[in-house]
Amino acid sequence: MSNPKVNMSIQAAKKVNGLADPTKPFSSFMKYNKNDLDMTMQFIKAPAMTTFLKAKIFSMVKDNMMETYKKCPWGWNGKDKRAELFHKDSRYILVRHLSNNSLAAFVHFRFDIENLIEVLYLYEIQIDKNVRGKGLGRYLMSLLETIAFHYKMKRIVLTVLKSEEDVVKFYFSLQYEIESYSPEDAFYYILSKKKKTLELVKN
Repeated sequence: MSNPKVNMSIQAAKKVNGLADPTKPFSSFMKYNKNDLDMTMQFIKAPAMTTFLKAKIFSMVKDNMMETYKKCPWGWNGKDKRAELFHKDSRYILVRHLSNNSLAAFVHFRFDIENLIEVLYLYEIQIDKNVRGKGLGRYLMSLLETIAFHYKMKRIVLTVLKSEEDVVKFYFSLQYEIESYSPEDAFYYILSKKKKTLELVKN
């Protein structure tokens, strides 16, 4: 028997997924000019990516995460990671240097169903080592939070490795909490946020 509430959640996620560009209402915020950074941002769906762009994204994930993955039970599987990154429902905010258009960071997310409710699921936020510590990560999270709750998603959800202590602290500082269904004895946390707390400020 179908569940009306779950069906409504599925339709809510499907509706946002059908938008050509869910960042459009926030176009004036799709840039970051602060702390010696001059960045522009672009929304793109994975199916619209060029082979060259996919290679750049995969390379950044590999450089930033491969050794960390190797040390946890997940291990590193390039084929599986590519499948996750470039799934038909994957959505991205790309961050590029305004000076040369090179990729500096990206956010990978999906509008999806998690634990029977509609959510924005954050899969990746990857930032090049050369532009870290300048507030870009926090700004991207505030942008993502604004988008999620604008479209009435019930939560933002993400998975983070417990071994990545600085990353865990970062999310806790943004008022993310451990989900009730996050396995206690696992090597990762499932974190979520139920309401908007970060103010998106033009820079």
